[in-house]
Amino acid sequence: MAGSKKTFWSDATLEPKRKYRFRMLFNDNSSYTIKTVTNPTVNVSDTEHKFLNHTFYFPGRATWDPVDVTFVDPSAPDQTFKLYEKLQKMGYKSPTDNDAATHGFTKYAATVTLGDVRIQTLGPLASGLTDLDILGEWTLFNAFFTKIAWGDFSYEDEGIVELSTTIKYDYAEYNGADMVLNPQSSAIGAGQE
Repeated sequence: MAGSKKTFWSDATLEPKRKYRFRMLFNDNSSYTIKTVTNPTVNVSDTEHKFLNHTFYFPGRATWDPVDVTFVDPSAPDQTFKLYEKLQKMGYKSPTDNDAATHGFTKYAATVTLGDVRIQTLGPLASGLTDLDILGEWTLFNAFFTKIAWGDFSYEDEGIVELSTTIKYDYAEYNGADMVLNPQSSAIGAGQE
């Protein structure tokens, strides 16, 4: 068919982003224990102004929703211990003596504990390639845990223990495949104009 236009459904070189092709990094360290993560969500408030028979809206402030992360808990590395250790590094101390009263959370300690938090979407950059590269990347700025839940046990369930966390952050930025994300990788942004 001369002149027929290729579409997503008829062009085998087009590859959609897949939900299972991702990784999350804390201080440039990826963890295979991460099972799920929600991508950032932003809400823009609005202000209403009424004039005669009409209502007009004006955008206000941007507020970023927390990100939820689910981990699985292998025996090695012990993810339960790793999360408890992060809680302590954020500033938590068990109330076992008077010294605990002089210990507390600070934004600096909480954000340094997680470090740079990035969520990367992986996939092939060019048609026909089987190698996965970074298609996009969210960076969460000043991120820290606001909730850590160490799962549950049940004699009725043979599943893997899951740990759930909530991460708050000040704001997020996204870089896509059209932007150079990693100067060491020549594949990122190669051939993009």
